[in-house]
Formats: sequence, C-alpha cells, structure tokens
Amino acid sequence: MEDGVEDFSKQLSNLVTALVNLAPSRNYITQFLYVIKMNGGINYSVLEISYPDIVKDEYYRETFAKVFGVSFGERVSLDSNGYGRILTDFIERIFQLFDDSEFRAKVNAAIKNDYPEGIPNLVGEWLDVRLKGLSSEPTYGKNAIRILKEVLKLGHAKVEDLERTLDLSRGEIIQCLNLLSLYKLVVKDFDGSYKPDETLKKYPGALEGFG
Repeated sequence: MEDGVEDFSKQLSNLVTALVNLAPSRNYITQFLYVIKMNGGINYSVLEISYPDIVKDEYYRETFAKVFGVSFGERVSLDSNGYGRILTDFIERIFQLFDDSEFRAKVNAAIKNDYPEGIPNLVGEWLDVRLKGLSSEPTYGKNAIRILKEVLKLGHAKVEDLERTLDLSRGEIIQCLNLLSLYKLVVKDFDGSYKPDETLKKYPGALEGFG
C-alpha cells in the first residue's frame, strides 16, 4: 500500500510538472502560439521584432505552419481547426486550474517535497512575463508602464485624461496604449476609455518594481 501511495505522488508530480511546462511563461513554443491566440491574430511585422528567431527562419515558419496550423501572411493567425488552436485552448484551461488557490494548496499538500516553494500560479507568472516584455521595449516601454499604473489607479481613463495627468503627448500616449493592448494589459471600452485587464486588477501587486 505504501508503495502505491508513493507511486501516486510521483505520478501526480509528473502530471503537474507536465502541465506547468506547457505554460507560455515557461515554454517558448506555446508562448509564441498563445501571443497569436490572445490577440486574435497579430501583424507579421510585430512578430519579426518579438520573435525574430522563429519568424525570420523559413524552416521554423514552415514547421509551425505544418504542425500547429499557423498561417503566415501580413497578419499571422491560428487556423480554427489546427493543433495550435487546440493547444492554446487547452492552455486557457490550465490557467483556470492553476489560478485556483484551493487547487494549488491541495496538490501541494500531496507533493510538497517536489514543490517546496508551492505550486506556481501560472496566471501570475504569465502576467509577470508580459510586464517584463513591456518594460523592456526600448521606445515606449517606460511610459507604457506609467500609463498602465495610472489606468489601474483610476479604474478607466481616456487619452485626454492621461494627457492631463502624465504630461505626455497624445501621439505617444496612443502608441503606448497600442503596446499595452498588444500585451493584453488594457482593454478598450465602448466609450473609448481604457481599463486594466482583469488579471492585472486581480494581481495589482505585479506592477510593483516596474517603472
């Protein structure tokens, strides 16, 4: 019986590790696919900057196209019935699972020796990866973080609100908001105002240390 319990713990640990390793914060392939998915398709020129090693290599492009159903053109998208779409849909389920603190606590109790620091919150990790990517953008990253903090503080803001409070030009604010939209850190509302993404509202402390 003891051997069975030990084997169960090992198998559970293997399962959790396999799911964790699929997360976009830990896997470059799924990150590339998920960025396309969460934007509903993305301009080729943007991916050239963010993922040049994939997009500029013909072999990798063809492999992603054949294996995952990625359509490369002026705009890059996932085929509706392709494996990339299936995989990224599954990743959203993994996010839901690992964002549940009760799930993480119960699993961690069973395999705490393998995860002494606790089962990771993959949603929080992915938010951190996006914030780091945003802040490292050389032209607009710093001011985009400033704008994001202001939007989070206000709850929602229009371009003219940000002009008044941050002393930035309208053009620069728009560019920063476009970048924030790309990273899915803000959402544009029907009235033209911008509000923070739900994940950021849930984990506002993730912005500490940025900017």
